[in-house]
Amino acid sequence: MRGIAAGFLAFLIVVSVGMPLKAGERYIDFSKEGFRMELPEQWVRVPQDVFQEKMKSLKQAYEQDGSQKRLGYDYALQLQSREWFSYPYMLISIWEDIHVDTEDMSQMNHKIEKSLLQGGNETKLVSSSFDPERHYYRAEARFRIAGEQLVLLKGVYYRNHSVLQLSTYMTQEMYSRYAQKIRKAMGSLKMDPSTRHRAQADSWLDFRDLIPYLKVIIATVLVFLIAGIYVWKQRRGKEE
Repeated sequence: MRGIAAGFLAFLIVVSVGMPLKAGERYIDFSKEGFRMELPEQWVRVPQDVFQEKMKSLKQAYEQDGSQKRLGYDYALQLQSREWFSYPYMLISIWEDIHVDTEDMSQMNHKIEKSLLQGGNETKLVSSSFDPERHYYRAEARFRIAGEQLVLLKGVYYRNHSVLQLSTYMTQEMYSRYAQKIRKAMGSLKMDPSTRHRAQADSWLDFRDLIPYLKVIIATVLVFLIAGIYVWKQRRGKEE
């Protein structure tokens, strides 16, 4: 079983390309990242300069509350509003060059839950589930930041060479109004065929896995070689 990068604990949020959706448009395309997502109406991307400023202030807020979470995000989306990063908003993070084998996903899901609970801010895990056919993990958590009670809806897609994470934040008061549509959007991702999770090549194709067997093979060859030399010498001695 191949090792999986362990520095894979804190997950949260994202960047954006600053471009609103057209009226009536249902899907937003992340062609560079190999997926597209169906969004609720009136959701838009957050401009990148606004996103960067928000990341700075968010990092400071976590540090003041004693959280150890790292910020590493790629895109941000939100419900259209007069102010950027008004709740609810969705943060997207893509961790590249990571392949989680199917048999390791359950363990990784537990690590994600553990990282959520270790984040401080009175975090409580409300529910979690995993869809093995889509390699899609979902979780819901409650936490408090800057004195406000918030809800986190988290989705994690295990892809072939990356892990894609969606984190949607809203206030407790917004939950009944927006949660169902947001869950639908997070579960609507369409992956490009090249990004979909596939099992790694069989272990016998991996040279590292062959090493223990190569030692046996080499030892066996040496035994036969030594035996062959011994028999050849014995025959030669008889002939002489």
